[in-house]
Amino acid sequence: MRKALLVMAGAMLALGLLSVSATAAPKVKTFATSGATVEVDDGTYTITLATGADSGGLSQGKAQGGKSLSDVLFSFISRGDVAGGAPRFSIPIDDPSTTQKLDGYAFLDAAGCGGVSGDDTTVSTELGECAVNFNSTTDYDNWAAFAEANPTFRLAAGYTPFIIADGTAGEYIVSDVVLR
Repeated sequence: MRKALLVMAGAMLALGLLSVSATAAPKVKTFATSGATVEVDDGTYTITLATGADSGGLSQGKAQGGKSLSDVLFSFISRGDVAGGAPRFSIPIDDPSTTQKLDGYAFLDAAGCGGVSGDDTTVSTELGECAVNFNSTTDYDNWAAFAEANPTFRLAAGYTPFIIADGTAGEYIVSDVVLR
């Protein structure tokens, strides 16, 4: 009887651990260069840039190449500073009609989604109010418009989408990250 209770308790504990890990934040890799720091606290990432700092950010650490633009979901919530295109997604894009593997980056940033410093702003490929810039030259109203205008584009194989803050000193807080 005692052994059966221990086995049952162990099974319940294992099931509890499985449910916790199923809802945990995605595993990401952080990076910081030249005076920037990235602190991680239970799925919240604080990217701090001092004056003159370069950049800090995070990525899932794996390429998601080959997915069509309409098949991806990227989102995060910005809670800190918003400045100069930061924080933003930098998403590597391949145009299969060219010989290059990487034809440029699509950018979605907090300001382009209507965000201002200190407000909670969702940055997402699913939102109609999040403008997209491709290759720093072409703007689209949102991700759906970008995907519709470029139906053959894919995420570039061998390149990793990432979230970055750079250029302007501040404290950029990112949470609720989805990279799929």
